[in-house]
Amino acid sequence: MSDPQRVPLRGLNVGWDGERTERLLTSVEGRLGRRRVFVRAAFAAAALVAVAAGVTVALQGGHGAHVTASNRPAEHSVAPAAVRLREGSEIRPASAASNVRVVEENDSRVLVEQVQGAARYVVVPNPGRTFEVHAGLVTVKVVGTEFMLERRAESTWVEVARGKVAVSWSGSDTEVVLGAGESGLFPRAAAQAAGSGTPQREAAPPPEKERESAGYRARVARHDYSGAFALLARDPTLAGSSVQDLLLAADVARLSEHPSEAVPYLQRVIREHPGDERAPLAAFTLGRTLGGLGRTREAMTMFGRVRSAWPGSPLAEDALLRQAEAASKLGELSTAVHLAEQYDRDYPKGRRRAEVRRYAHLE
Repeated sequence: MSDPQRVPLRGLNVGWDGERTERLLTSVEGRLGRRRVFVRAAFAAAALVAVAAGVTVALQGGHGAHVTASNRPAEHSVAPAAVRLREGSEIRPASAASNVRVVEENDSRVLVEQVQGAARYVVVPNPGRTFEVHAGLVTVKVVGTEFMLERRAESTWVEVARGKVAVSWSGSDTEVVLGAGESGLFPRAAAQAAGSGTPQREAAPPPEKERESAGYRARVARHDYSGAFALLARDPTLAGSSVQDLLLAADVARLSEHPSEAVPYLQRVIREHPGDERAPLAAFTLGRTLGGLGRTREAMTMFGRVRSAWPGSPLAEDALLRQAEAASKLGELSTAVHLAEQYDRDYPKGRRRAEVRRYAHLE
């Protein structure tokens, strides 16, 4: 894994054993050459446009977030301190311009005023209380989610990382619901708010978002996975939503020694892009990752998913082997025997037969 010429997709192989698995993965990746070209091009472009921007944050009294600027490069900047509410939610100021005040906090209601700048909200699910953020004319209501707000003159940028939020604004009865991956600038003109009610995406992200994205990809390009993960952990929306982006985020988490953080990204590939040619690779990797985390039963289920959802994948044979291995670890001998019999039927000349039978205690 230390070869600097290997693209991040190879990071998906961390911890895999068996020469057959390596050969199969090499075969799969060979058919995904287009992805490699895209990754290298994206990395090269990102490295050229990366912009250093650093901030430090100081919290002064009460819940109001007050920040001071720093001229240090982004690589050495101090991560913004979070405002942690008593009920567990967090407000993370994003820059020196951030000014956030908690106006009210009790068991049934949390009311926050975002005066200026940008901040990320990580809200703990609690149906028994309301959580509202006022930003100028805009009000955002949530139950449990993660989203970013940024004040821009008289408007407010809203970007949702997970969950859903309801956005409304003064002078209008309209309420727009944004889901994970959706964003918008509010208030909207009456004509724009009318119609289908489907949230519309802005043509371009805010400048700060562009800098963060460029910095994230530049770190990946130079194999600084720890630095890239630090940015990704602070702003999960940097991961993007395409198969390419999600696999890259999973690589960053795994190669920075945060395998559990790779799980959601791999799950999204399987859930949101099941028809993509890289979906079985993501599923197999997820199975191996879960197994490495000690979540053996979940791993066994995921390997079964590889076989049932993508039976023609070159990874299906190895998935059956890994199922048998997981069954053996769980002490479910009858299941391992059944899988060994299935292997004999599906792969009568398979090279992994001896291994499968060993897990089933048949040899």
